Amino acid sequence: MTGLGRFMSIMAAFFFVAAIVSAWRVTVADGEDIWYVPLVFALSAATMTVGALRQWKRRNPNKK
Repeated sequence: MTGLGRFMSIMAAFFFVAAIVSAWRVTVADGEDIWYVPLVFALSAATMTVGALRQWKRRNPNKK
């Protein structure tokens, strides 16, 4: 795995945890005005995951 792929994997895990924590905080604190923060974190985690998988697939073209 290249350095960029490793970085994207770490950031995907970070954004996933941040999405869970922020969703919990919005729910507990009744933060109706910041409902979009967990959504942004979840979309960021999904984007980083797809990017990391593309980096891995580009590095290992023979594996399916």
